[in-house]
Amino acid sequence: MAGALRLALWNANGVSSHRLELQTFLDLHKIDVALISETHFTSSTVFRLPRYTVFQTIHPDDTAHGGAAVIIRNSLRHHEHLRIQTNELQAIAFQLEALPWPLTVSTVYCPPRHAPPSVTYATFFQSLGPRFLVGGDWNAKHTTWGARLITPKGRHLLSAIHECHRTYYSAGEPTYWPTDHHRIPDLLDFFVARGVAANSIRVESVFELSSDHSPIIATVVINLPRVVPPHLTRIILTGIHLVPMYLLTSTFNLRIKQCSEWTKRRTTSLPSSKTPLGTPHTPSRA
Repeated sequence: MAGALRLALWNANGVSSHRLELQTFLDLHKIDVALISETHFTSSTVFRLPRYTVFQTIHPDDTAHGGAAVIIRNSLRHHEHLRIQTNELQAIAFQLEALPWPLTVSTVYCPPRHAPPSVTYATFFQSLGPRFLVGGDWNAKHTTWGARLITPKGRHLLSAIHECHRTYYSAGEPTYWPTDHHRIPDLLDFFVARGVAANSIRVESVFELSSDHSPIIATVVINLPRVVPPHLTRIILTGIHLVPMYLLTSTFNLRIKQCSEWTKRRTTSLPSSKTPLGTPHTPSRA
């Protein structure tokens, strides 16, 4: 039950075209929860991955830009917590069953053209509850979490983090890699948390996946009750019935082998009824 929760945070810049690549990434890095920003989903989008459940929120104009999604492993006990669809912020959150207290996990995408005030961020953080971990592309820069400069949007976000007694966790290196060589890479993707101890989380950069953003992975030490998938339950129950059959088959084969050896010994001990070739025949005398 005690173990680690593996979360990947990634701005996909349109995730539908990266389905197979993302599936390989999740399997390779043993990801439990993927937080995807800028999904470009609409209300008609269908996106599925084996062994995972996908929760999504779209831009309010229902066109293929912005948006956020949470992709969670089916073995984790969870339920949806909230969805936010505004021009300034698109977010989706779910509550994960953990011990001794549940943990709310959320992903967020903040489009660069909008600059929400501190109160917008503070209200969002308060809606996530007393223990949460939210990650996304904030499009907010501040040297405090590793960006190369400070913007007004970064000041507003940092003010909300301090006022609400939250903590930020970042890899401390760029996550955004602009295609325009005149622009400089910077850090835009990171986590904000409450109720998650600093010594129980580790964040690292992973330079994989095809996008203008590179993913980061957070490993959180947490107690997680997991659900055994139904197909594994059937295999375990079926295995109980396989054991007696195996024993019966082994016993039957042993009996056949013993009978064969007994027959061979009896045949060898009987006198031969045939005269070997090349042996002269001597008639008996009366």
